[in-house]
Amino acid sequence: MWCVTLILIAVASCNAETYELKTAELTAPSTSRIIGGESTTIETYPSMVQVLADAQFICGGSLVTSRHVLSAAHCFVDNFGYVISASRVAIRMGTTFVNTGGSLHEVSRIIVHESYNSPVRDNDIAVVVLSSPATVSSTVQLASIAAASQEVPDDSLVTAVGWGVTSLDSSSASTVLNEVTLRKINLTICAARYLALEQEYLVPFPVTGSMMCAGLLDEGGKDTCSGDSGGPLLYGNVLVGITSWGYSCAESLYPSVYTRVSHYTNWIEAKVRNTNRRSQYSVDLPTKDFDFSPIQVMSNS
Repeated sequence: MWCVTLILIAVASCNAETYELKTAELTAPSTSRIIGGESTTIETYPSMVQVLADAQFICGGSLVTSRHVLSAAHCFVDNFGYVISASRVAIRMGTTFVNTGGSLHEVSRIIVHESYNSPVRDNDIAVVVLSSPATVSSTVQLASIAAASQEVPDDSLVTAVGWGVTSLDSSSASTVLNEVTLRKINLTICAARYLALEQEYLVPFPVTGSMMCAGLLDEGGKDTCSGDSGGPLLYGNVLVGITSWGYSCAESLYPSVYTRVSHYTNWIEAKVRNTNRRSQYSVDLPTKDFDFSPIQVMSNS
């Protein structure tokens, strides 16, 4: 169904550890609480993890090596560009249920993309480094990420997964993991929709080439929403997107916007390769403690 290439990345350390990052060429998969979705289990999506701040769930993420989690930069950065201290963040994995079960892992570093633009969520990607490697099991496995520059064909079915709110009337995370099936939206069409929104509200909603869009255009009713940020968008079994932002949730006119993983595959590989080289982690973002709401809101509205 899809061809996996294993890239062995040797990490310079006293233990000469090696971490394995899996990339995949994209081919059409065979042939949906998140709003309009269905409940699922961690056994179905064993690379799915929870990002916690001060012991509270805030975002999703994907385990891409035994020591690295891929998530959204905005989960860790406030509107002033400050990054939360790694000591306040933990990763829960191996459980279907939010804030309970599975195993908790401390975080040693948070690597936010050097060009992350907080106001408009451009380059909305981060690598979280665990203090110790996770143990792979039936409920903890590694995601395959899209190979560099791979593109998901327009109108393809894609799947979003997360513990976000399941209703526009709710402000709490779902207690169980959910999935929803969406369609990949043409980027030019998506950008045009948000340009019209910019002109109406005089607020920037830029859709760039490093992003991808998914939803049920002109239909709505199914979508990612608050709390799903940082979680995966999958094409078959391949991680192709990271839940980033959107206008409200399940809107018929405005699809959700995701960080396009294949645009950053080389960046991800470089950060994994340099895990134990502190000098390589220089990010032009200061660290500061700040308050989180229990659920990260992904809307720009």
